[in-house]
Amino acid sequence: MACIELKHGQEFLNRAAIHNLLGGNWQSGITMATKAKAILLFKNEEELYEDFFYPKGFYDYCLYTGIGRTGHQDSIQNYSYDLNVAVMSHKQQNKPLLLFEKRKGNYCFIGEYQLTETHQNVQPDDNNNLRRVFVFHLKKISDSIEIVLTEA
Repeated sequence: MACIELKHGQEFLNRAAIHNLLGGNWQSGITMATKAKAILLFKNEEELYEDFFYPKGFYDYCLYTGIGRTGHQDSIQNYSYDLNVAVMSHKQQNKPLLLFEKRKGNYCFIGEYQLTETHQNVQPDDNNNLRRVFVFHLKKISDSIEIVLTEA
């Protein structure tokens, strides 16, 4: 097993580079790493539901919208339900939340976060139907992390 360190601001050419390193879904905003014990979160300013980081210009705290573009995110019929539950139970699973941000085509590692609270909100989905979404309150706990690769 190999070990790698991710550092704040570390750039990846594209999402495929992160996938090749850590595994997981190539497109989902939240995905389970398959080559390491971690949950990967992706922030993309071009998305309809912008996540909020504060204080402004920093990444100390974040309100991050759960995954699932249609239907209620708290419905077990939603294909992304398990991923939202994984974020809510990441401490019990001993899986760090690793946040990446898309910047001008590249992706940057922002840091390791911890869930502090969850609430629900109502937002329109991709079909413009109102639905319940999870809003995760995240606190940055580290600018860097050492990850053990398990190769899946």
